[in-house]
Amino acid sequence: MGTRPLPTRDHHLRLRLKLKRMRQVVCTQKSAIRVLQILTVGIALTVLWMLIETFLGDSKNGKGASIIGVLGALLLAFLALASPGALEELSFGPFKVRWRITRIEATLESIQLAVIGLLSRHERSHLRKLAGKGDDSVQYRWEMYRELVRLQHLGYLKPRAGLPDLPDLRNAMESEDGFFPLKKYLQITKMGEKYLQLYRESVKPITVYSDGEVKIGGEKRGKAKDWRDVVEKAMDAGWIKEPDVEDVTWVGGEPDSLLPKEARMGADMGAVARPNGTTFRVWAPHAKGVEVAGSFDGWAARHPMAMDGGGCWSTQLDVAGPGDEYKYVVTSRSGERWKIDPRARRLTSSTETGNAVIDAADFAWGAHPWRSPGWDELVIYEVHVGTFNRTSADRPGRFSGVVEKLEELAELGVTAIELMPVTEYAGETSLGYNPVTAFAVAGDYGSPTDFKTLVSAAHQHGLAVLLDVVYNHFGWADLDAGLRRFDGWYENDGDGIYFYNDWRRSTPWGDTRPDYGRPEVRQYLRDSALSWLEEYRVDGLRWDATAYIRNVDGGDDRGKDLADGWRLLREVNDEINARQPWKASIAEDLRDDPWITTGTPEGAGFDSQWDAGFCHALRAALTAVDDADRDMNQVRHAIEHRLDGRALARVVYTESHDDVTDGKGRVPAAVCPGDAEGLHAKKRATLGAAAVMTAPGIPMIFQGQEFLETRPFDDRTPLDWAGRERHAGIVRMYRDLIALRRNRTYTTAGLRGDQVHVYHCNDTAKVIAFHRYAQGGPGDSTVVVLNFGDNDYDDYRLGLPGPGLWRVRFHSDSTEYDSQFKGSPSHDVTADDAELDGLPWAGKIGIGRYSAVILSQDRSR
Repeated sequence: MGTRPLPTRDHHLRLRLKLKRMRQVVCTQKSAIRVLQILTVGIALTVLWMLIETFLGDSKNGKGASIIGVLGALLLAFLALASPGALEELSFGPFKVRWRITRIEATLESIQLAVIGLLSRHERSHLRKLAGKGDDSVQYRWEMYRELVRLQHLGYLKPRAGLPDLPDLRNAMESEDGFFPLKKYLQITKMGEKYLQLYRESVKPITVYSDGEVKIGGEKRGKAKDWRDVVEKAMDAGWIKEPDVEDVTWVGGEPDSLLPKEARMGADMGAVARPNGTTFRVWAPHAKGVEVAGSFDGWAARHPMAMDGGGCWSTQLDVAGPGDEYKYVVTSRSGERWKIDPRARRLTSSTETGNAVIDAADFAWGAHPWRSPGWDELVIYEVHVGTFNRTSADRPGRFSGVVEKLEELAELGVTAIELMPVTEYAGETSLGYNPVTAFAVAGDYGSPTDFKTLVSAAHQHGLAVLLDVVYNHFGWADLDAGLRRFDGWYENDGDGIYFYNDWRRSTPWGDTRPDYGRPEVRQYLRDSALSWLEEYRVDGLRWDATAYIRNVDGGDDRGKDLADGWRLLREVNDEINARQPWKASIAEDLRDDPWITTGTPEGAGFDSQWDAGFCHALRAALTAVDDADRDMNQVRHAIEHRLDGRALARVVYTESHDDVTDGKGRVPAAVCPGDAEGLHAKKRATLGAAAVMTAPGIPMIFQGQEFLETRPFDDRTPLDWAGRERHAGIVRMYRDLIALRRNRTYTTAGLRGDQVHVYHCNDTAKVIAFHRYAQGGPGDSTVVVLNFGDNDYDDYRLGLPGPGLWRVRFHSDSTEYDSQFKGSPSHDVTADDAELDGLPWAGKIGIGRYSAVILSQDRSR
């Protein structure tokens, strides 16, 4: 059911260490503050004694006392201004002083910040970020933005009216020739007294006394028997949420930051080109050292990288820029290895001889308007870039080849293209489901810029772009060049930090399942998903084989569920919904599990999922040799089936890349092997198309299906585009069906509705009829009749959902679609009041063998 796991003993142990450390930090800070206050009072008394000596003692001693008194007074002022809370912390007795010094406010805030950095271990990083004085400009470094993200997470940084949000702030910082006013940085981050106030409000100490009494934020919470009770009380008090697994990195037994790993990992990982060079950042927690080398200096030097927390290494090189090739040199106990950057957007090759390439982030998207199609407008066309428009026998098709055919797809009427994976893969050709990385665009298809050009061109043609992503495994081959044993660590002969190193690593495609239990790995996959949606502006993701993310065996045995796999699905979908809720998230789970399309936190939060049951039932009915073997009850169930109670929570199809490969064949070839372009093959293939376009769900067709592609699909055979002219009538039929599905003529709104009623199911005649509608009535109610039998009917009688004239909007047996079709008559029908099929009206229709008829009523005027 996808429920969240109960906290384990390890969870509580880690949280216990975290709480203990937090308590120690707070107690240490409070002790330091108290010592500082006592010292200040002592100096004040000394100054007072010096002043008395000045007036009552001899002149010689008085002069010395005056000098010491002045120095003491200055020190007192410094300590007063530098202590947490400034003078408010030192206001005692009748003496309460309020300072209002606006002229040197920025300087005072800097002094306060520096002293706080010395008093509190986890705030020391500010001293490295804020080099400068007063209103001086400081050179912007990516660590400054990372610090702002950390402050926002801790609650110190909150949105302020009239000031930019974090992404806009980063753009402003980077656009000022590498320099940024320190005063503006201090203002935005609320340094000084406002910063300290937020700090005190955020840190609520947990104290556990020797008798077990627990205080949280100064309030008694009763006695605790063990740390489990402490955790429970902290949760009840609202001090923490439900414990997460390893939400703090531990180095040498101490946390190196209060920011969760996910947030630290997402801060400018990989090679990021900037106006003043390129920053490199990579995760390698077990490495003894990491260096970067590249073509920017002719591979002449290996530039050391420094650890910056969370197991990450980073550096900035002014000489490196877009187009330069590079590699990491990772040193471990077993030696050193040259490794490809796991986050590179572009590779020269996936092999060990290949290099990563620094990608230019700029791309001219243009100002053309774009609106993603609504859910009820989606008609998907699945594309394999390597074969869709392959023009050379020597290399796969490219993104530019897809661009050349966008006009044909727009004319067909589909509203979205779904690209099979475009990430870098091993070998000369591939279907794309053996990725060696989660970020790099396949060089065989083109560059990242070429991919962005495809997305931009698709949008200009009115087509959304959906992208297949593979997060259930990585390809077995060529992983040695990058992900496999990246920093030298592994267990049980496993593949290192990116993968499970125990029995959970096994998948049907190799022992390369990502370790979803590591926050850094989840963040790696999360950042990949967001990069496709935000950097490349694709309109949605289709996740491959999610069953193997959420379950070890990809099955329904909840005892073998991967709780962290479920967590990955939920976290990414939640973030997509928070950032870009209009973008689609589709699962290929193939287990008919309603929890996949149930909202979080109970379900995985996907918008829709592939309905393999629909495909299998329809293909069985279409390809059966004898009519007697076609089961209309199975077809009825396939049409009526719902996931999570929503029609659009499923994607329906009769062909996909999985269903037309490995000997399964295209529908026409499966119907009539050896005569795939014969009459029976064409009739039943188009009957399947009509079922897909009229059944509840998001319809999808596979490349070439609209012109009856008959050759089996693989990663080398190009699509036979000559078939588009040969079967121009069939293409027209698909165009008409898609127009009706989208209600382009304003007569079949019911096909976009959420309701379906299969009211006629004749297993003897092999005829089935169903009513599609949203609200019902003329212009909405749409009746679909499918004849799976080898008989023509001139006056087939069935029920109708309303009185009056029902017009034939589509008849697949028309000779306009193919000269071999019989063109059996199918005329408009007027319903009579004879009850039939549980409906109060009925009529006689004409329908040809293996054909479909669609009827609806004109809107009332």
